[in-house]
Amino acid sequence: MKVVWLHGAAAVGKLTVAKVLNKKFGYKLFHNHLAVDLSLSIYDEFGDKEFFVFTNQIRRTTLAKAQEIGVTHLVMTHMTCYEGDIIEINRYLNFFEEQGIEVYPIHLNPSHDAIFARSGASERVNTHKISCSKTLSTLLTDTKFNAIQHTNALSINNTELSADQVAKMVVEHIG
Repeated sequence: MKVVWLHGAAAVGKLTVAKVLNKKFGYKLFHNHLAVDLSLSIYDEFGDKEFFVFTNQIRRTTLAKAQEIGVTHLVMTHMTCYEGDIIEINRYLNFFEEQGIEVYPIHLNPSHDAIFARSGASERVNTHKISCSKTLSTLLTDTKFNAIQHTNALSINNTELSADQVAKMVVEHIG
C-alpha cells in the first residue's frame, strides 16, 4: 500500500488536497478529524488524559486494516510539527516500515497570509478545526511546522497552487 501523508500547519489545505486525491485519483481518504472526532466522543476535551495515545492507536489500527484488506493507495492528513512531534512521527515511520507500507510524507507549506485567508472558510468553522485567527496566529508563531525527513518526502509551497495542481504533483511524485 502507498500512503500519502499530507502534513503541515492548520489550514494549509491538507483535507482539500486529500479530497482531490480521493475523487480524481481513487485514493482512500483517512483524514485527521475522523480519528480526532472519534476520540472526542469519549474524552471530555482535546488532549485530555491519554487522548493522543488513543487517537494514534485509532490511526494505526485503521492503516493496518487498510493494508490487510488490500487498499493500494490511501491519503492521510495530519497536523504535525516535526520538532515537537518527532517521537510520534518516528513511531509512525517505524510502523509503516514494519507493516510494509510505502509512505510519502508530503509537507504543505503555503505563506502565512494564505493560511489566514483559508482559516476562515465556512467548512472549518463548524468543525473541531482551528478557525480562530488569534489561536492560529499563536500556533504559527510558537510552532515550526517543518517537513518530515524521509527519502520519499516532498515539500510543496501551495500558496499559489490549486488543490488539483498539488494533487497532480503528489501523484507524479509517487509515480
